[in-house]
Amino acid sequence: MTENQKSKANAALEALNQAWAYYTPERRPESTVPVYEDLPFAA
Repeated sequence: MTENQKSKANAALEALNQAWAYYTPERRPESTVPVYEDLPFAA
């Protein structure tokens, strides 16, 4: 069950990363930091 949740979390993270790259096209160099820094509630 834990593995399944991890897979879902990984897939969600992948989608988040792709969306982030989509909406932040090399605009801000801070986008290189982990997404958790910008979205603390995601953790």
